[in-house]
Amino acid sequence: MPIQLNKALIGRELQPFVVTIERGKIKEFARAIGDANPLYLDDRAGQASEWGDIVAPPTFMTTFRDAAGDNTDFLRELGTDISRLLHGEQEFELHRPLRPGDTLLCRSRIVDIYEKTGRSGPMGFVVRETVATDKTGEIAGAMRHITVVRL
Repeated sequence: MPIQLNKALIGRELQPFVVTIERGKIKEFARAIGDANPLYLDDRAGQASEWGDIVAPPTFMTTFRDAAGDNTDFLRELGTDISRLLHGEQEFELHRPLRPGDTLLCRSRIVDIYEKTGRSGPMGFVVRETVATDKTGEIAGAMRHITVVRL
């Protein structure tokens, strides 16, 4: 039975959350994606670089999550559950390198909810944008994430 997504959530700002970037997590992520760039893995190479330390790979922001967050209530309000979700796509925009010890405030907002019919039937798309700012309020990076919902 098809479901209807709650389009009234467009414009909704989600609960902000803080992320502190850890050296070990940068290295773990780089290994997980198979990127042996010494700027991500080698402390000495990082120290010798123009950034003075290792930096995170460009897609590292995909790991940013609210540690206390539970999406169950949001999914219920959206009109779906996790069994219907698929990862659609993600885009990243870095304004500066992300380094160990950076503490970022992440603010997410639902920017669009729309529907299309594909070969397998109707699908909903939920577009969320997250902006990460540093302690001075400068934008360090942003990401746009599209979740596909099987209707």
